[in-house]
Amino acid sequence: MINLGVLVSGSGTNLQAIIDSIEAGGLDAKIKIVISNNANAYAIERAKTHNIPVFIIQDSHFQTREDSDRHIVEILKSHSVDLVVLAGFMRLLTPVLIKSFPMRII
Repeated sequence: MINLGVLVSGSGTNLQAIIDSIEAGGLDAKIKIVISNNANAYAIERAKTHNIPVFIIQDSHFQTREDSDRHIVEILKSHSVDLVVLAGFMRLLTPVLIKSFPMRII
């Protein structure tokens, strides 16, 4: 089983497709954490409905985007994430995040 960290920004239709696939047995994975950069994203409700922990990380709370990504990396690693899934995540990643999960971001 692979541990997923899912990054979202909007309605969460991609997140829901992943959840549905896992529940149907088509994907041998567990969503360990959902991280959103949008406090109003409906994806947050989708995650909560399935008892998936959610973090909201807004860039405005950090001095730089790199600082924001460092915090995201800390959260992902603390939840033993193997693969990072960008499921409608509408923000460019900095090298901080990319280098922390080489060949493990889709």
